[in-house]
Amino acid sequence: MNNMNRTLTYLILTLILVSCSKDDDSLNNKVQLTENNIDIQLTNVNFGIFDIDFINENNGFAIDTQGQILTTNNSGVDWTVLYSSEYELLDIQFISNQIGYVLAKIQNEQTFFLLKTSDYGQSFKVTSIPNGSDLNRIYFTNNNVGFALGNHILRTSDNGLNWDELELDFNVWNDLLEIGNELYACGLNGTLIKSTDLGVNWGQINLGINSHLYEIYPFQDIFYFRGQSIVKSSIGTTQEFEIPATLNDLHVYTNDITIGFGLQYPELGFFPDGAMFISNNSGKSWQTTLYDNFNSITKVDFVNSTIGYGIAYDWFNGKIYLIKIIIEE
Repeated sequence: MNNMNRTLTYLILTLILVSCSKDDDSLNNKVQLTENNIDIQLTNVNFGIFDIDFINENNGFAIDTQGQILTTNNSGVDWTVLYSSEYELLDIQFISNQIGYVLAKIQNEQTFFLLKTSDYGQSFKVTSIPNGSDLNRIYFTNNNVGFALGNHILRTSDNGLNWDELELDFNVWNDLLEIGNELYACGLNGTLIKSTDLGVNWGQINLGINSHLYEIYPFQDIFYFRGQSIVKSSIGTTQEFEIPATLNDLHVYTNDITIGFGLQYPELGFFPDGAMFISNNSGKSWQTTLYDNFNSITKVDFVNSTIGYGIAYDWFNGKIYLIKIIIEE
């Protein structure tokens, strides 16, 4: 081998080694989360908290099992009752500190109402949602256009005064949200639909799956779905992963890192522990952390990528906690 060939071979080998080294460094420097990166703080709540919606780290709203709407301005340490009713309250959404909506119904009846405030919860106006069927979720894109979801989807364009049923195939619709100028809704049997005109018209998106979808979690240009499985999709490409134990809610931290919340039965014992599940590879595998001071984490609401709130139940001691979740790398 002449000197020129030796030099060329050396350069090629050097480039390969440098490239591999960079790849290794990139993998080593990639963010990985463990339970040590996540702090869960408990605040005892003296009411039957059912659902929450936090505007920021300090200000939040809640509904309880006794027909009350409450608010906090100190991260859930103290709560003030804004509204008391005899309704069963199903879902809450505040689009700002000033404007909020609550889905309500008469106990044991298919009679639904919208409770709405535009004055920071000082007063709530009640309007009927006619012809509702098993409604369980409310979603407003602004203070005029909103949707109620159940065995069908109802739409309002006048802040809840009138409602029209969307012409869609029968499904059980579980979640609806706005991303940019687009609306997405999901339901059973892998159903995902999309609207670009504020929900007047909808088109079907084929994810290529048949498992039920319960909730949508967008992150940049990808979607995660929680359902019978964990689904990750860029719409063009869809992956499906087995869920760990009972997963009640999900937080997408990065493109690859997801954090699940729910419950799991230990290997020895008859009663579940509250559980947090961390995946650093989009849901292929999970690290599980069990909490023996409560039995389940249900709703979770993140106000930004690193701070969220949730509800934890200690069934045996009759305690309910508001949990604050803090992620630190």
